[in-house]
Amino acid sequence: MSWAFETPDGSRFTKPRFRQMLIAFKQFLFGLRWHPINAAPLSASTLISVFRQTKRFVLHLLKYSNPVLRFRDVLPHHCEDYIGDLMRSSFNVGYKYHCLNALEKLFVYRHVMQDAMIIDPLNGETSGKVLGWDISSLLEAQTEVIPDETLGLLVRASIDYIDRFACYLLDVSEAVEAVRQPGRRLDANSSGCLRLHSPSSYGLSGTKLEQGVASLQELNKELCYLQTACFVLIAFSTGMRVSEILSLKEDCCEIQAEPGQADLIWLHSRVFKMQGVPEGRRAKWIGGPVSARTVTVLERLTRSTRRRTKVRSLWVPIAALVFKPRDAGALKGDTIRYRLDVFVTMLGLKDSSGRPFHLHPHMFRRTFARHVARHDTTNLLALKEHFKHVSLSMTDLYVGSDVELWQLMVAEEENLLFESFEKALRTERMAGPGGSRLKKTIDAAIAEGRLPKEFRGEAGQYLRKRMIRDLVESGQRIYPCAASNYCWFRPEFALCTQEDYPLLKRCNPGACTNSIITLEHKPHWEKILSDCEDLMELKPKAEPYQRALRDIHAVSCKILRGLS
Repeated sequence: MSWAFETPDGSRFTKPRFRQMLIAFKQFLFGLRWHPINAAPLSASTLISVFRQTKRFVLHLLKYSNPVLRFRDVLPHHCEDYIGDLMRSSFNVGYKYHCLNALEKLFVYRHVMQDAMIIDPLNGETSGKVLGWDISSLLEAQTEVIPDETLGLLVRASIDYIDRFACYLLDVSEAVEAVRQPGRRLDANSSGCLRLHSPSSYGLSGTKLEQGVASLQELNKELCYLQTACFVLIAFSTGMRVSEILSLKEDCCEIQAEPGQADLIWLHSRVFKMQGVPEGRRAKWIGGPVSARTVTVLERLTRSTRRRTKVRSLWVPIAALVFKPRDAGALKGDTIRYRLDVFVTMLGLKDSSGRPFHLHPHMFRRTFARHVARHDTTNLLALKEHFKHVSLSMTDLYVGSDVELWQLMVAEEENLLFESFEKALRTERMAGPGGSRLKKTIDAAIAEGRLPKEFRGEAGQYLRKRMIRDLVESGQRIYPCAASNYCWFRPEFALCTQEDYPLLKRCNPGACTNSIITLEHKPHWEKILSDCEDLMELKPKAEPYQRALRDIHAVSCKILRGLS
């Protein structure tokens, strides 16, 4: 941090006339770092960001013809001018939020400053409220979610490495390592070990490894891919940050037996963000069977290096390297980011412009939260039950362990709620009892002039958002029911309830008056109709079975007519 920055009059902030504000500014940052109020101490890098954001406000105060030289002399119009300039600027919403948050903290920390602000610059509002953030815009400002198509290819390829390729690659690697001379390079004798294991005996026919690995360099490359695949699966199935994943050690996996239900699988590591201590604190995340298999592969992959160097980290360099074995320090975040780029390029994943998809480790955390909220509609069948389990238990599992991740999952649930309302309100073709009723209500409101004609179009987006906000605040809820329909839940009309929530697995979309079916559900009902007709062609003899098929056929036809 450079305190001698230039002021609007061309002088430096370290000049004697700015002394009181300079001292107060330093006391403010000192309080954030060493005497936090209802928060964890800020890290050095975060403190630098707060310095820059507060400096922007200071420069604003000094630009007046009669500059404000002390925080205690700040008046409401100074803050209003600053906030107005900030809101009109072209900065992204995240940066605006952090600038307002620094202003908010200046008032909160007034007791640690000799020359502090007397007025509340935000008039008792939070930074997000001043900015006008709702859940949708909040998530918009966060890290990008990995698109479903890209995510599907990435996760399935990673699972292939863990479940199909790992045994072969690890057996070959251990055979090579067995003939390595301590402290020596791998030689020709090591290369001969590559032919000791036949890929066909591992069921690899028709895969990229059906011919095996031709050289030690290729073995090393595939082992790097395997290690990267392990990172992908742990990051996506747990929502852990990169620093937390890279702190995993051997025996980090704990299986907790649960009577009458699936076992809980925990991954133990350490959380560092906002802890204020270099070593962080212990924490655990629910991992699921995929994470357990992944940790098993990682433990075997790094066993040789860990034994030789007495290091317990699961993210040490791979043993079967072409060069001499290295000291086993845990891999760094930059290495993981590079590995992800290489892995994505190898898989041929592209973005919308045709360039290799840029995959950042933190994207997995946001994507994890999204799939927990949408577990009923995820296309990743291998992890569908895992996300459902986390969704049902997330409050018990994450509050107190990873509060930020829990908050992210709650925010994603709110975002899903907004999206579902938006889809229901803007679609012109709907089926199901609730859909037909909603369509008639909106059509009548438009015909009578209570809603504008463009309500369902792009021009009506603002009005729909305001209506959705009112609905949510009044306690209205809408739930996606897998691929079949939405449930605009009203307990007094529901055919299946669980206290104040619907029992989605017992949903009856064709009969329940809460059921709304839109065009996005049409493929599901077309498949239901097709399967039903295939079964009817078999001419089953049992009358109850025939009656059930006729009922399903009639309901499917009625729904599809409503959508056509």
